[in-house]
Parts: sequence; structure tokens; C-alpha cells
Amino acid sequence: MIIDSKNLIANKKRLIFGAVFILLIFYFIFSSDEENFKERSQRGGGIVGGSGKSQQRSEWSDSQLVKTIKENMKLNNATIESDLYKVKWLDEIRPDNERVRKFRIKKNSHITSVNLDKLYDHPPIAIVTSNKPKHLDRLLANLINNCNANIDRIKVFNDGKSVQTILSKYNVTKEYRISKKSTQQENSNSNGVPLSNEEKQYYMNSHYKEIFSFMFNNETYDKVIFLEEDLIMSPDSLEYFNHLSKLMNYDPSIFGISAWNDNGFKWNVEQSRSNYENKFSFLRQDHFGGLGFLISREIYKRRIEPNWQIESTTPWDVIVQQSMRSGDSCIFPEIPRSQHAPLLERNYDSIFKDQPEKDGWGNYNFYLPKITTIHIYHMNLSKYLSPEYDLQVKKRIMRATEVDTLNSIPMMYSTSNRFVYYVPSKSNDDPRWDTVINKLQMVGRGNGGAVRGIYKGVIETTFFGKRVYLVGTYSPFYSQQQRNKSSRILFNDFPKEEFDPTITNPLTNTMLFRTDKDLSLDITLAEKGYSCKDFCEKHKVSCLESDMMLLTDSTIVLLQLEQHCNQVNYVPNNNTDTFYPLKDKDGICWTTNQYSKLSCTSKPPKKSEASRICICKDKSF
Repeated sequence: MIIDSKNLIANKKRLIFGAVFILLIFYFIFSSDEENFKERSQRGGGIVGGSGKSQQRSEWSDSQLVKTIKENMKLNNATIESDLYKVKWLDEIRPDNERVRKFRIKKNSHITSVNLDKLYDHPPIAIVTSNKPKHLDRLLANLINNCNANIDRIKVFNDGKSVQTILSKYNVTKEYRISKKSTQQENSNSNGVPLSNEEKQYYMNSHYKEIFSFMFNNETYDKVIFLEEDLIMSPDSLEYFNHLSKLMNYDPSIFGISAWNDNGFKWNVEQSRSNYENKFSFLRQDHFGGLGFLISREIYKRRIEPNWQIESTTPWDVIVQQSMRSGDSCIFPEIPRSQHAPLLERNYDSIFKDQPEKDGWGNYNFYLPKITTIHIYHMNLSKYLSPEYDLQVKKRIMRATEVDTLNSIPMMYSTSNRFVYYVPSKSNDDPRWDTVINKLQMVGRGNGGAVRGIYKGVIETTFFGKRVYLVGTYSPFYSQQQRNKSSRILFNDFPKEEFDPTITNPLTNTMLFRTDKDLSLDITLAEKGYSCKDFCEKHKVSCLESDMMLLTDSTIVLLQLEQHCNQVNYVPNNNTDTFYPLKDKDGICWTTNQYSKLSCTSKPPKKSEASRICICKDKSF
């Protein structure tokens, strides 16, 4: 057999070139993947998914998030068991006075299990202020004396008159003046013409933009807490930000952490849960939450900054909201860690002493237990990672009892059931959401029309002290198959003889049913000068705003207190007082039909000679 040496050599060359070509293809594929992985990690501060192709998706898939979270935990040498499963949460709650620092020093030797240095371990704080020096003074005192803030981590950004005297009082280094608005332009432009609303919005917007840029571009902080000067912060607020923000190291779907709950009213609490459970209940929402919030440099650089034009008059919070993408969410607490307090009469000390609220803002919940010792709690934060959180939401909805109308809920006071109400809707923009929100008297849309508190088509709330899941039929948590299997209560199934035929309003009928049948409740007239809280506690029972909701109907008040009330009137909706319902000196009873104005702690003015109408609850029933 004759071998053609020339053909043999040619074939060998082709094989070698082919092999080299294949190796080069594999090299470029794997080196490219490795470089992309490194780039995502570096840009994200060690967080996979911080940038790159994965962020071009419209939303995160469950499998993608699970994989990314695992990769991020590996990059950070973290595990769920060691870093998230049993997080130590410290509470040091005290009244606002001069002995705060002395307390920490004197008692240090007796608190061997607590590392007090960790109380100072919190992200930097950027305070935004403009011509509200007394509010700034109040906030600084609150942060330093009640929240154990590290003075060196506080930066104050001012676009009004100088506040250096106030800062010196608290040893805060200096004020930063980076606004485009000069002190001569506080209320008018350079020609002396009053600033228009559009001009005011422009300066406010540019000021926030410059603050964000300074903190994340100049100082390159990883995470920052942003506060406005007219806030009051709860004593564990910095602990809250510190712990919850750790989730952002692993879960790229978390856009930010908010201390505020738009619907954190006093009436909006689940009665069957303990104070501990309510305190450590955190939720996700699809919109940006302000009034005390934390965002990361990564989120600012890759989401907010590219979407923020300095020359814009669009409100800054709307710009931030519009920077969120489908699949992003913010974490917020059921019990707010911040309180908006425009009135200076409202401060930490007045809240601590249950002094009467001066406006509607005081009717929000605010985490502030009346103890003066350090408590150590351990909580599992891993359940707020997106995949686990979604799984728990799905399970809770599956276990809930369906109602075909929210009017049924007052009648089911004796059950521990949670309820689900399905909203026939196509998206968050569907106006049918507004109908339900108005029914529950919740704060509705904000930040460019976003439904407050909604997460993937679900709102978790309460109604008359019962947990309710409002589920849009477009939600990924909605399942017609599962709905067909779940227990259901129909309003028409209730015996008609249980209702008063002369009353046509279904909700009034179910509220009346409860006031007649619920033996744990006592509707009564308090002694003059008493709040409902003080009066009920005097008689070894308690007052809850979620029970007081029953008194927002004038028919209920008249029927239950006919021996005391000559007539029952509603106060005007623009009345901001929070001491209703009450009986005045002329025997006329007044109530409010607004849940947001219910308060157990408010007292009527002494000169009015009025007595509060209360519902006291005996929890032993």
C-alpha cells in the first residue's frame, strides 16, 4: 500500500488547526464567563447580579434568585445558619433625659452578655434639612440620646440658614452646603420674585441629587441611611437598618429598606399576635418607601443615578420610584421605626409618656415599649430573602379562609382564622384596587401612582384586628385550582335573622352583630379627664384601636349608648382631633367615621367637660 505523504501532512495540519480552533472557542467562552462573573461581583461590592446581562431582565425568576443568593453568600463567606438564622437584636429603651450616657457607663459591668460597642455599628446617616432648626435639634437629640447613634457617622446637609450652632451642641463635625440654592434664595430668586412651586421643586430635587452623589460618589459609602429633619426615630431604628440591610448583600431584588409604613396605623394590628410577633414582622412592597430609608451605593449607581437628571422638576421620590424595575422590592416594618412629626410639640419624650396626639401623624404605630432595660432578641432574617418570603406568602394565602366580602369579617371575632379576599383585577393600575383600599380606609397610591404596600399583586393588612390578604387575580400567588380547594365563607350563608331588617348597610349590620354577641367587649362612658387607655386599664381591661373601629358608625354608638346619648353626630372630616368618640356636656355624642383618627390614648380638653366613649376588652374571654 502506497501512502501519500503530502496528503498525510495536510490532514495532520487540518486536525491540528481544528483542535486549536476548538480550544480557542472554549477558552474565550469560559474566560468571558469568568470575567463577567468577576465584573458583576466587583461592581456589586461582592454581589452577583449587581450589573451585567442579568440585570437586563424584566424581573428576577425564582431559580435565578436562588442561584444568585447562593453565589453571593459564597462570595461573602456567609451561610444562612451563621449570618441570618439567629441574628442578635439589642434593645435599649429609655426615656429622653440627661442620664442616658451615665446609664450606659454605670450599668456596663452588669450587662456582660452585651457588647455595647456594637450599638454604634450602623451605616452612615445623611440628614436633610432646610430652615427647620428646631426640628433638626429634636432629631439629633433623638438619634444620639435614644438611638445610640455614632456622632462621627452623622452628616447634615443644609440648604437653609446655618445650623452650625445646633451641630456644635451635639459635637457633630460640620454642616454640608452643596445645594444650588443660596441663602438669599430661601423663598425668592435673585430678583426678589417669590419662588414658584416648580422652582421650589427644582431646588429640592437638585439638593437630594447632590446629597446622593456626595454620599455615594465622593465618600463611596456602601450603604447610607437618609433622614429628613422632621422625623422621630424609634430606639431600635439603627439596629433595624443595620440588620435588614445585610439582606442586600445577598439578595439583589432588594432595592432599599424603609423605616416607615404608610398604613402602620394604630388600628392596623393583628390582635391574635403577640407584641413580639408584631414588632418583628417585616414585609416587602413593590414601591419605594421614604420617611427614613436606606439604599446602597450599588442600587444608586446602577438604577437611580442613570435615571436622575439634575435639571428635572420631577419630585425626587418619584424619580427614585421610577428607578425600580419589575421584580425589585423594598422591605418595611409592620410597626414603623420612624414617625413623621411636623409639629414640634411631638417628640420622643411625649410619645414615651403617651401624651395626646396633636395631629393625625401621631395616630401611627411607633415601636416604643415602656421598659428601661436592655433586651436581647434572636430572630431569623433568612425568611425575608425573596424565595423564602414568597414561599411563606403562598402558604399563608393557601391556609387563609376566603370571604366574598370584607363586610363578613367583624362577625368572625371568635375565630383565629386569617382571611383572603380576591380582587378581580388585571394589574396594580386597575382602579378596582382603589375601591378596596377606600373600603379599608388605607392610604392609597403614591410615588407616581404606585399602590402602597403591594407586593406582586398582594397586600397584607388587617380589618377589625384580623389578618387579611388582598390578592389580585393577576398575582403569581393567585391559583384558581387552589382557590377551589380552600375553605370559603359567603355572606349570604349567614342566617338573615342575625341581622336587623331596619338597617340596610351590611357593614353596620355585621358590626352590630359583634357588639351584641362579643362578650369580651364593653362599650362604656369613661370618667371625665380619662383617656380610654387609662380608663380601661383602671378596670383591669384593655383598649385597642382595632376594637374602637366599631364606634365609627353612628348607628352603633346610638344603639349601644342610648341611655347616654341624646343624638349622635359625625365630626367633620377635616377635624384633626383624635379624642373621638365622646359625649359632650350637652348630652350629644360625637364620633368620627375615619379609622385613622382613632386613638386609645387621647384625652378631650379639660375645659370641654366631655367624656370619652370607649370599648374595653377583657382578654380573658
